[in-house]
Amino acid sequence: MAVLLAAPILLSITLLISGLAKLGAREGTKDAMRSLRLPLPAFHASVASALPAAEIILALALWIPVPPLQVFLAGLVALLMFTYLAIIARALTFEEQVHCSCFGTLASPTVSRTTLVRNVLLSVLGVLAVVAAASGAMTTLLVQAPMGLIGLGLALLIAIALTAATIGGSVAETDADASTAPAPAAADADEDELLDYERSPIPAAVLQQPDGRLITLTQLTAQRAALLVFVTEGCGPCERVLDHAEEWIGELEQTLQVRFVFSRPLDQLRERTTDRVAGYALHDLQFTARTALGGTSAPSAVLLGADGQLAGGPVNGGSAVIEFVQEIREQLAEAQAGGELPADG
Repeated sequence: MAVLLAAPILLSITLLISGLAKLGAREGTKDAMRSLRLPLPAFHASVASALPAAEIILALALWIPVPPLQVFLAGLVALLMFTYLAIIARALTFEEQVHCSCFGTLASPTVSRTTLVRNVLLSVLGVLAVVAAASGAMTTLLVQAPMGLIGLGLALLIAIALTAATIGGSVAETDADASTAPAPAAADADEDELLDYERSPIPAAVLQQPDGRLITLTQLTAQRAALLVFVTEGCGPCERVLDHAEEWIGELEQTLQVRFVFSRPLDQLRERTTDRVAGYALHDLQFTARTALGGTSAPSAVLLGADGQLAGGPVNGGSAVIEFVQEIREQLAEAQAGGELPADG
């Protein structure tokens, strides 16, 4: 009996936490669906808006003491868990690693076999929840011993919290170490707005061109400034950035070079990727260029001047990259309107 009752309790806790975590991460949910290559992209925004509320409602409504309703809702939860399982299993067949925060900002962003095992367990819990609802155990406990149900729920919640704290401790320390470098820039954001951008020499790093030849960052910008956008296939925010590729290239290429830089060889890129950046892609061997330029993740972007100096960035994250490029576009438009820059670049 305890095992049967633990299943719907665990699922309710999982759905509640997942829904609450997704409430403030609508863009992240859309990125996850993009990374997972879910069909009907036109509906991704609507699903991202509705999914958090749906998970929260299911988590709470599952305990309405009406047996037929509980069976129906438990069946919906089980179906949802099996759907998630199928999506994750499919993602593991992709050539590139997929990033998907399936439980909002609280879950590991990388889809792995561990993710698959987690979803298998959730699917098993879904089946047990249907059995618990069909047997009437949930309604019986709710009506006859509500305090026992609350006690069991609290015990499971405490166990989950302790497990998460134990496993997450070392991860949190690692994340803290990784975020140490960019922290000062964020802390001084207000001051930076009042000061000119502090320029520094372009570092010594190389990129690989489509024909296989290597080119240094200095050689790349010998004639024209270059906007480098570092992206990775299988990354939702990167796909969102790549969706702007044609627009950015068409508008900026006459003034400065726009290059999308990948961590894998260009001949291994998917056709959908090359269709968007054909002729404007470079390969960053072992992330050396991105690291040298101060980029900490994908996507990231930096503007290199034709004078051998950094002209802007680096910035990290999908939204930050899009805003960064928009600022460049606005500054160029102002320069052209003021006669400082010819309209033809």
